[in-house]
Amino acid sequence: MKKQSVFILAGCMMALPFVIAPFTPAIGKEKAKKPAGEVVMVSQQSTFEMRKAFDPHTAFGATSTTLNSMVFDGLVVKDAATGAFQPSLAESWNIAKDWSSISFKLRKGVKFHNGDPLTAKDVKFSIERMMREDMKNSIGFDLRKNISKVEIVDDFNVNVLLKEPNPAFFATFLERCFEFLAIVPKDYVEKVGDDGFAAKPIGAGPFRILKFERDVSFDVEAVENHHRKTPDVKTLRYKFVPEHSTRLAMLKTGEADFIALYLTHIPLLLKDPDIKIVWSRDTYCVTLVFHDLAHPEDSPFKNPLVRKATSLAIDRKGIADVIGNGTMEPWGSFLAPYHLGFDTKRNKPDPYNPAEAKKLLTQAGYPNGFDTVLTYTSTQKERFEAIAQQLRDVGIRCKMDMLEGGTWSASFVAGRLRGIGFGSGPWWSGRSHPAGALQSHITGIWSHKLATPAIIKAMEDTERAIGNKEIAAAAKKLDETIIEANIRLPLWSIHVPFAMRKTIESYTPMPGFIFPMGFESLKLRGK
Repeated sequence: MKKQSVFILAGCMMALPFVIAPFTPAIGKEKAKKPAGEVVMVSQQSTFEMRKAFDPHTAFGATSTTLNSMVFDGLVVKDAATGAFQPSLAESWNIAKDWSSISFKLRKGVKFHNGDPLTAKDVKFSIERMMREDMKNSIGFDLRKNISKVEIVDDFNVNVLLKEPNPAFFATFLERCFEFLAIVPKDYVEKVGDDGFAAKPIGAGPFRILKFERDVSFDVEAVENHHRKTPDVKTLRYKFVPEHSTRLAMLKTGEADFIALYLTHIPLLLKDPDIKIVWSRDTYCVTLVFHDLAHPEDSPFKNPLVRKATSLAIDRKGIADVIGNGTMEPWGSFLAPYHLGFDTKRNKPDPYNPAEAKKLLTQAGYPNGFDTVLTYTSTQKERFEAIAQQLRDVGIRCKMDMLEGGTWSASFVAGRLRGIGFGSGPWWSGRSHPAGALQSHITGIWSHKLATPAIIKAMEDTERAIGNKEIAAAAKKLDETIIEANIRLPLWSIHVPFAMRKTIESYTPMPGFIFPMGFESLKLRGK
């Protein structure tokens, strides 16, 4: 009998035993067919959150995952129907019984778009490149913290060794392998250099890049006889269109086939026979972050009574009912419903009580309120304008500061923001291990440097926990610790709608993902 440790299978939407033996599911390469047709998708995302475009190893946010998943490939991929991991560049993997290493057996016969064959040296090079501090990517710190070395066994076997046993890291690492850890051709990158690679990137994904113009558009073409799956669509055009109304108009006129749907436009399309809406549920938790806690200067928000008053002043349900159109579910936890430790009975946000909020402000020494700044992005405009009005009603007067997405991301990661503002997480993204889902926004690069010693310890305890019962208990304690610290307020679990024309026969969003992926499986009607 194969030895098992009861664990959580990262990427699945349920708790399952994590098999220590090699992972070799019985799936094979699908029979190739000729790609046909074109799909145009438009998005409000501009910079794709890469510091050096188009270099996937310089990405500092999840916006990049859409484009990365087209041109590049990772060691594993997720099944869009279930969220379960499937083989990609790695045909199997095995975790050591003592949780000290993970070994990957690579698929033979894979070639990069320039014809270079995939070998273990490319995997080692790619992981170590992601770990370079000068890449400044969003997962580099976590990789440097946990990985001691990457070891080549032979051309098609590679081991990743940890500095110390860490059960949760493997769940997180497999997620990273799918989302961010693009495998790139070592010889080509070393020949052209980092700048040359960013200018003319080469990957092993189901699409090859045709044209990339930063903040404008991105064109790709299907790779026939791809090692995993030949796309059904021949060409895909990704366009940056910041105006919500323009994206909607493009969809309705047929100029665009697929858009990330803005919440106020949902009612306009529900009865349109030419449009279909598909959903990705519980993608992330919108939070209100107390930025001032990261700075030494005095601030009203450093008083716990003020932070509590802020929470009581926000009518989460009322805002969701008026503008949400099914995208916003009032939330009182930092865990997603598919996490061990999530408790429906405890998932109760603070009630809307402006009278009590005013009393707390008076007790804190602010009977006449105070002025502050509220930072957000265009994608959060309606939500945070509603929040600002309700805060104003109790005396917290907010100067609205709407930042372009890339500017906001860079400022947030650097911990430069002041006052209060939009927080894009925890970024659950279908990650079933609670530590893997919460780490980036609670103690990692997206924490705005707000994690307290108690939160850091609770996170470490969750990362080290083994067994579903222990993981659930640690995750529950972590959730309670974050709520008690009150560094950010959970507001809504976000369900993301995508709208597509009926010319698209089928597309299944990746479970829990906010940005679309898996376009190799998109099918056009009649093609």
